[in-house]
Amino acid sequence: MSMSMSMSFLFIIIVTSFGFFILDASAELERFLHSSSKQDGSLSFLVLGDWGRRGAYNQSLVAFQMGKVGEKLDIDFVVSTGDNFYENGLTGEDDKAFQDSFTHIYTAKSLQKQWYSVLGNHDYRGDSEAQLSPVLRQIDSRWLCLRSFIVDSDLVQIFFVDTTPFLDEYFTQPNEYKYHWQGIGPQKPYITNLLKELELALRESTAKWKIVVGHHAIRSVGHHGDTQELINQLLPILRANNVDFYMNGHDHCLQHMSDTESPIQLLTSGAGSKAWRRDIIRMNRRGLNFFYSGQGFMSVKLTHTDATIDFYDVFGNVLHRLTSSKQLHSSTVGNMGGLGIWLGFISVCIVCVSGLLQRLEHPVKADGSLSFVVIGDWGRKGTYNQSEVATQMGRVAATLNIDFVISTGDNFYDDGLTGIDDPAFENSFSKIYTAKSLQKQWYNVLGNHDYRGDVEAQLNPILQKIDPRWICQRSFILDTEIAEFFFVDTTPFVDKYFLKPKDHKYDWRGVLPREKYLLKLLKDLEIALKDSTANWKIVVGHHTIRSIGHHGDTQELVKQLLPILEANDVDMYINGHDHCLEHISSTSSQIQFLTSGGGSKAWKGDIDEEKRDGVKFYYDGQGFMSLEIEESNAKVVYYDIFGKVLHVVNMSKGLRSASAI
Repeated sequence: MSMSMSMSFLFIIIVTSFGFFILDASAELERFLHSSSKQDGSLSFLVLGDWGRRGAYNQSLVAFQMGKVGEKLDIDFVVSTGDNFYENGLTGEDDKAFQDSFTHIYTAKSLQKQWYSVLGNHDYRGDSEAQLSPVLRQIDSRWLCLRSFIVDSDLVQIFFVDTTPFLDEYFTQPNEYKYHWQGIGPQKPYITNLLKELELALRESTAKWKIVVGHHAIRSVGHHGDTQELINQLLPILRANNVDFYMNGHDHCLQHMSDTESPIQLLTSGAGSKAWRRDIIRMNRRGLNFFYSGQGFMSVKLTHTDATIDFYDVFGNVLHRLTSSKQLHSSTVGNMGGLGIWLGFISVCIVCVSGLLQRLEHPVKADGSLSFVVIGDWGRKGTYNQSEVATQMGRVAATLNIDFVISTGDNFYDDGLTGIDDPAFENSFSKIYTAKSLQKQWYNVLGNHDYRGDVEAQLNPILQKIDPRWICQRSFILDTEIAEFFFVDTTPFVDKYFLKPKDHKYDWRGVLPREKYLLKLLKDLEIALKDSTANWKIVVGHHTIRSIGHHGDTQELVKQLLPILEANDVDMYINGHDHCLEHISSTSSQIQFLTSGGGSKAWKGDIDEEKRDGVKFYYDGQGFMSLEIEESNAKVVYYDIFGKVLHVVNMSKGLRSASAI
């Protein structure tokens, strides 16, 4: 038997043992069948990218956690998004790096499944055909790497695409690197043929889920940023053929972005070893849901109707969760800014369930300063002076050239949103805050009234398709260089919503079990505050800590949240809930308690005169707040519905104190 026949025979035996078969070896994309071994028909797998460093740069730690998660999920296979061997691929089929960076690293029993791999740009710097050779499968039978191919299961078709040849810079400006283009031939005919085959395969696919895997990002806020060649050539094909997910590596991070013109979710798993800490393109955040600049990996679980995707760090913490449902097939979304109707629509819910609060970043002005307005308790379709407040907000925002808007919750009255298609979203938000100066990012927390509706609707990125200004999460961090804002979900802290809800029904999905949720949130917040080196630390929540208004002090926050703020040098706590404007100085720390809950309906004359310790200002009408922050100074201004300045707070980091005018 010849060597080539022997290898072909061995290949068939090996792939059969992993439960899949070659279906087509024609000029079309090669196709493999991988059947799920689970009785319920579900499929699960891990996704890893940019990893092969002989265990260094935390590669071994990531591998260890992959093994644990792989066992828990009983995974069917592993997907590698490329850059499999650093720095310059393999030197040949006998390169020891194959075993040193793959076989000897991913040793967990749960990872002894088929690995489906694509090539990355670093792989093309070596003998690229070595990774494609079936000889490697004789060394480690898990390994399967081709340029472009399809994995077909009962639930999903995964289309692996060789993205490196798309990038002009590797051909025209390779710098000191030498790329091995054997098997590619002329660049343009290769890409044209690949796109034609991919488009045909996607169009003919009847799979419930369509996933495309490539090495390079289509969209990214990471080091490399967007790949324009893929945006121009690949993305239109994915949009036209109802692709659900595009998964990639290349940027050494974990990331989730939503395409702004289709339901496609763009998922980066390129953190298998060396990461680029805090290397982020601040001006490329459109559609960004999650970004983490450390090492980790992704898991995917698919059923006939649902997908759950988790991002993990090197300690096994779940940093971010994306859930998608096929149950809303052929749904439509109302006015989406000219995006039209999405057929085959996917409902997406993003949940941060980590031991780490999700972190977003927002750039400051060129001079390093920051300005924004704060509003709370507002969503009443323009009534109760909401529209008048919005008009004045627009004027002040234009004067200050604000960077963003903060909402302190109770965004939609009386009972939140009924779902992602509730007209109240546009009637109380998009059509009210129409000033040009307010067309900036809105960072929102949930209030108790929001929890009375479909609470997850406000968290859903689909609302960003309707109005891209909208970002609402339970708890998260906004990093602006000179200030860090810690948004806290305060509603679950309040006992009466659980014990004495009266005639109200609260939607506690994502919160229960409550005690565990609160303990984790407080732990996450404490760690984040302790680690923060920001000049200004500002915490935002819906409920008051201190107030002389209708609701008064929130005892649960006084006991559980306030000690953490005091111990970690927080400068301001900003809230809504009481329908007023208010400033109280802490009597035991430097914290300033700032209430901006006058976005619409106000409670005239509702004040507790006996609790005036530290009270600097109280106004029982409608209005809002503005803040201007510099490295060592901050200015807080309260306005009424006529734009009149009611109260000013000047703060200095030198004095760590506040003076009121």
